Amino acid sequence: MTVADLIKFIERKGDAQFDQEVISWVNATPDNLALYSKTKAKHVIDTLDSISESTSTAENYTDFVKKRKTRKKSFRYFLKIASILIVPFLLSTYIYFNFKEATPETAKVVYSSSVKEQKTVTLADGTVIWLNAESKIVLDDNYNSKERRLKLYGEAFFDVVKNKNKPFIVETASGIRVKVLGTSFNIKSYSSEKSVETTLVTGKVELYNQKEDKALITLSPKQKATFSKKENELAVTQVNIENNIAWKSGQLIFDKTPLDEFALNIERWFDIKVVIKSDNFKGYSFSGKIEKTNSIQDIIKVLEVSSNLNCIYTENDKTLLIKSK
Repeated sequence: MTVADLIKFIERKGDAQFDQEVISWVNATPDNLALYSKTKAKHVIDTLDSISESTSTAENYTDFVKKRKTRKKSFRYFLKIASILIVPFLLSTYIYFNFKEATPETAKVVYSSSVKEQKTVTLADGTVIWLNAESKIVLDDNYNSKERRLKLYGEAFFDVVKNKNKPFIVETASGIRVKVLGTSFNIKSYSSEKSVETTLVTGKVELYNQKEDKALITLSPKQKATFSKKENELAVTQVNIENNIAWKSGQLIFDKTPLDEFALNIERWFDIKVVIKSDNFKGYSFSGKIEKTNSIQDIIKVLEVSSNLNCIYTENDKTLLIKSK
């Protein structure tokens, strides 16, 4: 992050995504926060100095020449005092309100990935999180104090550092809450999908309803809990772990996956729009593997060879049309 980027943020000239990136960077280390504070303070002083210079141009030029040195010296002395007493207050107030506005959950740190992007995040406690495409985690204000709590929007794989005194809690928009001490697991919780999936790789996880303190279920390794949003039901199955977390290594592995769910995954990974032209495909499922390096034409070949589908891709509007042959 450059000083120019920080000034752009201070002057509110970036978009929401840019603001989130700056906020995350500022909160990442004490050195980053110190640089931001220094840049903000200098920007305030430079702005006030500029105002002082511009107001002087309206005075009589002769009087201005005589008074300029005295006024400027006095004004700079005032600025030094102001920077000591006022700027820290303005800075802390600015950070508070801007950070609060940028994150509706009033959290301090937000990490997000865009369409087609996967991202790895290491938290202060050493926990490592892999974000799948179009996903976001929001850290609680008191993260790593009495507990480690965050919210997930999308899909992420967690490798949690064990700390029996500070449980690790993941909240999802559906109301399902996952609690662990130290383990590795995957959660898929996209708002556009019908279910929330929690797959345990190592250790143990407990699933809760947001409104209850009693665990709904405890998972063992190689188990996946699927919560149906519409039916409000929870089911547990034995799964192939590698299939569920293959996205980390650039693969999507489908095993009798409904076509509409397959389409949502392809949209996120390849930044295209998939249109399913017939309701007859609602019961259709797809099995196969898609690589991150595959082209859209590669995907079309896989679909057409494995099924009675006809796929047409329009480059201009980045739309993949799927219909019956």
